[in-house]
Amino acid sequence: MNKSITGFLHLSLLFFCITLLQSPVHAKPTPQGANIIIDNGDLLYVIIPREVTSEFSPTERNYFKEKVEVDRHGYIFLPSQGNIKISGHTTTQISQILTQNLPKYLSKSDTASVNLIEKRHYIQILGHVTMPGWYNIPESANIQAILSQAGGTLEGADLSKVTISRKKNGATKTIQANIQQYLLKGDTSILPILHENDTVFVPLMAVLDEISGTQPAFNTSRIRIFGAVSRPGIYPAPKGMNLLDLLITAQGEAADADLTKIKIMRADGTRETFNMQALLDTNDAGQNNSFPLIKGGDIVHIARLAPQQATVSNNQIPQTITMSGPGSNSSGLRTFTDPMTPLQAIAQSGGVNDFADTNDIIIIRRVDGKQVNLPYNYDKALDGEEPDVDFLLQAGDIIYIP
Repeated sequence: MNKSITGFLHLSLLFFCITLLQSPVHAKPTPQGANIIIDNGDLLYVIIPREVTSEFSPTERNYFKEKVEVDRHGYIFLPSQGNIKISGHTTTQISQILTQNLPKYLSKSDTASVNLIEKRHYIQILGHVTMPGWYNIPESANIQAILSQAGGTLEGADLSKVTISRKKNGATKTIQANIQQYLLKGDTSILPILHENDTVFVPLMAVLDEISGTQPAFNTSRIRIFGAVSRPGIYPAPKGMNLLDLLITAQGEAADADLTKIKIMRADGTRETFNMQALLDTNDAGQNNSFPLIKGGDIVHIARLAPQQATVSNNQIPQTITMSGPGSNSSGLRTFTDPMTPLQAIAQSGGVNDFADTNDIIIIRRVDGKQVNLPYNYDKALDGEEPDVDFLLQAGDIIYIP
């Protein structure tokens, strides 16, 4: 072989080897949904590098890995970084934000990673349902999904006249949804698509008859009862029925019923307030004629007692702490009594679940207007080791159990 050709081949091989050495061994994958704008309600998977602890060797990495939901106001909560507004950004931009918030020694050697798991949005449901309120549902879900999350409808709900209120450019648009027709036909095209911040309202079935083509009138053979009763709804109104008979038909009042202010709205437009509790406390309660008569077309409302407020001396606001995190068996506000340790607070809240990372609990506290994250080892506290066993909580602390 010609020496010049051999030299050229050697040079080509050398250049190829150098190129291989300079090329990365593994290409960094693009996060799922890297160019998709993240909105309120979306479900993300977040990976954040953390400080290497004694459980890890210097060559190993310690990561916070968690499914995180964007709340209704566009924030996510991370134990190491607090509340961060991220709606309106892509996952790539959010990864950069979280990396910038890392300590410098971590951000130089590693980066945060954010991936989109599912697009979701918040919907409000009101009216004649078991549990009205705000719910986070997948964007692909229909109106039946929000009804299911709200515990279904109560007896007497009018599924043929469900409405969806939607605000756009300062104006409110109302959309009619005939869920009853969908249940009869099974045609999903009948169900309108839900948008972020829609309000779904399920009305109570009106006790109306069409006497003429346009003028409705009260049905004189039926009555409606709602409020704090076991089975609110619409019932037949036989002649001679009184308020006690109606309550028995509705399977009695609820535990929080206020029987001192029962409202009776008559078919003729007049209104009455009846103190049934006062009657029950007298000897006249056994007389059937002591209860007001109920007639067809009447509407009866049983109010609920106001929730009891905690009694606090010296006009002080009740002090609380907050349980949070996927490892807690019960999240939310808890009453704080001084002195209190995290062990006591966790025990009173139902303990930790089987998947909790009890060695890496964080106590989040506000000090001089700034957030301070205090590490807490639950297992060491159980073994009586200091300082965890003697750690004292303060009012307003948040116990985050990963």
